[in-house]
Amino acid sequence: MLEDHTGSNLYSTSCFLSFRAATSTDVVVSICVIFAMSFIPASFVLFLIQERVSKAKHLQFVSGVNPTVYWVANFAWDICNYIVPCLIVIVIFLCFQQKAYVSLSNLPALILLLMMYGWSITPMMYPASFIFNVPSTAYVVLTCINLFIGINGSVATFVMELFADDNITKINGIVKQVLLIFPHFCLGRGLIDMGKNQAMATLYDSFGEDRYQDPLSWDMVGKNLCAMAIQGAVMFTITLLIQYKFCCKSRQE
Repeated sequence: MLEDHTGSNLYSTSCFLSFRAATSTDVVVSICVIFAMSFIPASFVLFLIQERVSKAKHLQFVSGVNPTVYWVANFAWDICNYIVPCLIVIVIFLCFQQKAYVSLSNLPALILLLMMYGWSITPMMYPASFIFNVPSTAYVVLTCINLFIGINGSVATFVMELFADDNITKINGIVKQVLLIFPHFCLGRGLIDMGKNQAMATLYDSFGEDRYQDPLSWDMVGKNLCAMAIQGAVMFTITLLIQYKFCCKSRQE
């Protein structure tokens, strides 16, 4: 009887340690993805700044190009460029067969997270093209901001979840809601939640329980996808307002 009880405790401990190891790995995966995807959108403003500084953008407007058409064309081209590294990331996940991201139920959520990240982060970079005059400076600053928000936000909320304290839990809930305004956090936190969901499902499956949640549900990555969908539309609208000088006066073209 004692041996059975001891064996049960050892098995439970082993499962718990496996769960911790899996979630820690998913945090590292999330950080790596955020790190890689922070450089790409920052590069989109390089040519926009160069066009503004060299007056090439002004010449296009003088020649009759509609500002809305100009920004829609830029956005379409940037999204096409973004799709290439996005596909590479998905292929890498498929090659390593990480179940938390490439199983039949998790792969659609991964694809949507990456695509909506491109939709939201690209227009979020555009207002910077009105501020900077040196493309390289803009690239460095925007990349650092992307890395800081994405990595620190995702890791901080994950670490706070490790504390069994009601006050910290409440604070963490508020922080996670506030940080949803940033696509970087939505991507990183979405990947972490997917990993935790799969690790939890695997853990409870060993005890004969089904705790798996649909990754596209609101409590998982659904709210992140919704937030990024809104962010993309809002930031593109703000870019147009700046261009038309309704929001703030841009520098001389």
